[in-house]
Amino acid sequence: MYSDILVISDIEGSSECASYSASSFLTEEWPRACLGMTRDVAAVTAALTGAGVRSIMVKDFHRTGYNIFPEMVPEPARIVSGYKAGPVPGIGDPGAARAALFIGMHASSGSGGFLAHTLTSRIARLEVNGRLMSEVELFSASLAPYGIRPLFFSGCPTACREARDAIPGIETFPIDKEKDSRSFNPVEWRRGLAGAA
Repeated sequence: MYSDILVISDIEGSSECASYSASSFLTEEWPRACLGMTRDVAAVTAALTGAGVRSIMVKDFHRTGYNIFPEMVPEPARIVSGYKAGPVPGIGDPGAARAALFIGMHASSGSGGFLAHTLTSRIARLEVNGRLMSEVELFSASLAPYGIRPLFFSGCPTACREARDAIPGIETFPIDKEKDSRSFNPVEWRRGLAGAA
């Protein structure tokens, strides 16, 4: 059992992001996607608190890093907005965290997953040793020197497969973005996400 957790959250694999436009800053669909991302994070952090986690740092890692409504996320979770130069690039100081959960993530550039990209859509394909590199691998590698273990990942099925292939023992919870969005129940899915995390 870990008592100090880092949650890295993105929008593409969250419950209310159904298109590129919804993930794009200041579009008509963006506020709803931000609300879904916030509700996903709130459900996960409430479940972690209920399980005895005492410290939760949530890093908003979508575009500007200002997509989560902090007032909707229960304490003791602490939202960290914006990008930080270091010590962990983009994340900042991971504090006392010993484990990381990745919520609402996406697959790597060139993978064919839902809104797939690695750090930016300007990178068409990022390969290391002949295989695609995903953000979960980059983040996990940058957190490893701090003794932070990646435990959980949610995103589209392609992203979940990439996480399992790259990180032995990581648990995943998929969201199928290929289904008809009218038949998708975000409340029910979010309940499953919180239980899995």
